[in-house]
Amino acid sequence: MRSSGTIVALFDDGISRFGPLGDLRAIFEQRLGVLTCLERTMRVLGRVDALFPQEHLFAVVTERLPSPLTLVGRLDPHAEQVILINGALDSLEDAASLTLGDAMVTGDGRVALARMTGTDAARFLERAGGADRLPPHIKRRQLTHGQTIRAPWELLSRLGVSIPADIALLNRSGEWTERAGPGVVRLGHHPLFIDPTARVLAGAIIDTTDGPVLLGHGATVRPGAVVCGPVAILEHSTILDRAIVKARSVIGPECKVAGEIGSIVFAGYSNKAHEGHLGDVLVGEWVNLGAGTCNSNLLNTYGEVTTRLDAAGTTERTDRMFYGGVIADHVKTSILVALNTGSTIGTGAMIAIPRPATFIERFAWLTPERSQSYRFNRFESTLRAVMARRNRVPSEAYLSRLRALHEAHSHGASAD
Repeated sequence: MRSSGTIVALFDDGISRFGPLGDLRAIFEQRLGVLTCLERTMRVLGRVDALFPQEHLFAVVTERLPSPLTLVGRLDPHAEQVILINGALDSLEDAASLTLGDAMVTGDGRVALARMTGTDAARFLERAGGADRLPPHIKRRQLTHGQTIRAPWELLSRLGVSIPADIALLNRSGEWTERAGPGVVRLGHHPLFIDPTARVLAGAIIDTTDGPVLLGHGATVRPGAVVCGPVAILEHSTILDRAIVKARSVIGPECKVAGEIGSIVFAGYSNKAHEGHLGDVLVGEWVNLGAGTCNSNLLNTYGEVTTRLDAAGTTERTDRMFYGGVIADHVKTSILVALNTGSTIGTGAMIAIPRPATFIERFAWLTPERSQSYRFNRFESTLRAVMARRNRVPSEAYLSRLRALHEAHSHGASAD
């Protein structure tokens, strides 16, 4: 794959919609399984030379480059060949079979993978889109592995496949081995992969009957916790005492989780450190859910869940009976908040009412006394305090993006 003059570029074709989860992260930075497309590409191909996010994300994506040599929004003009990867693709198994002039296309006409000359790639990326944007001489082949994820509910539907595949990729070199330790109850026949720095304490139960379990660098499973694969617990995350982590769950880096969770993805740096159920939901970064916060992932009618991802958007069908929704970055809830089935909670929202609406706008400030916009200087002060607890400082580009979001979505009087 890595011949001289060949570069790798990830692109956003503008088709995938993740609502407020896309406010601060490009599609190739979303955790589509255990890994993001960017992380997966670095592991499979060993390099990412160019990134093409939506224009409003250029600055924040530039700060998170995998290499100082990675370009944003442009290709190296000297590139002879370019391997193009759709950032919404959750598998790279088909990448090895690409030859020059090939494109792997999905059943609904999305370009998932392609390999073409630098000139052809630059023209395609000027307005990346479906297969109709490909040069006519490019050979189109059907994608055989993976899926280009269109929406949060599609991501959740793929977790039973994507988590085991990503776990196998992460342990491709075989350096992680089962090392549960004394006093741990071990069930099931699928693998348990434990980083040498991870800990499973006595009294924990690890069940791999239905899929593998992975514990990353510095991860901890505390006494009394139950973990049922397929599950991945990433770097420095902690499963707290008596927690129940059900199948198809990904706990991103530096999270703390308690209560009952299942069919869920935590992007990273978020806490659900108390009792309460959370299921079939995507959770962003820097989220804190108060004690007893829970969600519904099933309608009492057992019907198909519908949802709305943006204020201006229409209600959409999910084709799922189980769908909790999305909780975007920097969301905070107080104790005993009950989230409705199919909820969308916008970036920066602060919820301190027991039964919020199914759709919560970005930077909403909801208390029994008031429903208004979170004043930005107060939001920033809280953000800095939360990030400092993990020795992080927000960059100016990150804060500028949040300010722009706040100006676009705030309404009413500011909260004190």
